[in-house]
Amino acid sequence: MKGIIKKNAQAITQELDWLAEVIDTSLKLHFGQQTKYKSIYDIQAPDMTLDESFYAEVIKRDQTSIPERIVLLLALAPHVRPEMLDVFLIKNENFDKNFTEFGGVKDSKCNGFIPTGETAAFILAMNDLEKRFDLFNLFCEDHYFYKRNILSILKPKSFEPYLSGALIISLEYLSYLTVGLSKFTAVHSDY
Repeated sequence: MKGIIKKNAQAITQELDWLAEVIDTSLKLHFGQQTKYKSIYDIQAPDMTLDESFYAEVIKRDQTSIPERIVLLLALAPHVRPEMLDVFLIKNENFDKNFTEFGGVKDSKCNGFIPTGETAAFILAMNDLEKRFDLFNLFCEDHYFYKRNILSILKPKSFEPYLSGALIISLEYLSYLTVGLSKFTAVHSDY
């Protein structure tokens, strides 16, 4: 068990480091700051070819695309490296509120940023409507994210935009990708 946890941790660490660079680049591009990339798609994703972690197994099995990897990592990040998403908590000084385009939700029990479909759209599409529309395909019932119960987008309230729903990784895959078990149970407690 220790061996697979180590492999999973190493694989996810390099993936989250890549995601951090993708997020940093998307923010710099959005705000017109200098960056060595013209697009987030210029940033080389880690090579998982020889990786033996369960995470790499999923990436290889499903031939996961760059947008799919980013969405998966966004759903995983609040569980394993929540502080990396704090950059999305900055406020728009012109309106004294968070930037709408970053999406995200805050829960009364969680102090951190929970990514939404809008967060993924900001990173993957920016102002490109075609790429934004493509993103909807990642959350449909025909996509392997849904079919394999990997992740989903929380259904927003009837009046809220579809992409405002939180990105939710299933407990089954959270367990599989981290500790290598097919399932673990969250302990419920009222303090």
